[in-house]
Amino acid sequence: MDSLELLAVTPELLAKAIVHRRERLLELIPEELEACKAQQSEAEAMARSARKSRDDINEKVASLKNERNSAQKEAKLLFEQAGSLRQVMVDEGRMAAPEPKWAKAKLAARLAEIENRLETTSGDHKTEGRYINEMKALIREHEQWVEQRADSQPEFTKMRECQNRAALLMETAQKAHQAMTELAEANLDRHDTYVRWEEGRRRSTSKSKRLDDALKSSNSAKAFWNDKLKAGFGVLLEDSTRVGEGGMSSKAVAREKKQQRESEEE
Repeated sequence: MDSLELLAVTPELLAKAIVHRRERLLELIPEELEACKAQQSEAEAMARSARKSRDDINEKVASLKNERNSAQKEAKLLFEQAGSLRQVMVDEGRMAAPEPKWAKAKLAARLAEIENRLETTSGDHKTEGRYINEMKALIREHEQWVEQRADSQPEFTKMRECQNRAALLMETAQKAHQAMTELAEANLDRHDTYVRWEEGRRRSTSKSKRLDDALKSSNSAKAFWNDKLKAGFGVLLEDSTRVGEGGMSSKAVAREKKQQRESEEE
């Protein structure tokens, strides 16, 4: 349709065309909106379920991590206690000084180094596991050392008890760490599932809002133009009537009013 044909279209015809279009939308939108809201409801339920499943596993991972860290710290204290008992026997001359690598200061420094690295791995479970194995290796070396120097002195017995308890605690720490690692890896799928359903929920929510807005807009437009068809177009045709009678266009009127305002302000 060219400009002349468009100008030839009457306001009544345009209004009826708009009403017809809005009526057609009002027929189509409700069904689509109902389907969209059903999708939204399903996505919300699935996202909520996936989030709960993910968060439940995260809580178990956090609990296992606390169990691991607690066991490691207790094992370290027992390890240091065993070293102190050994040093007492060395200082009192009841036992020959051990090899340099077993010296108390070096042992404490080594444990501190491993613990520091463990605390700064930022959740790298494989690296954490390696550090736990290093601490277990130190305990095994101490056990071998104790076996080679076993004696009837009470300090030896207590030292061995500390070593054995520390070894059991490190086993507990390793099991907790392994379980934590497996759960954390399995939980990646749960997180991906949650993200997928949450994205679907956002899309369906956004679409539902657009359809709701379109439904309200169509009802409003239909009512407006039906009213104009009944009551007449009145003010809507003021500009057209003025131009048809040789008057200024709406842009020219606006420009004149602007110039008048600027002149008054001066």
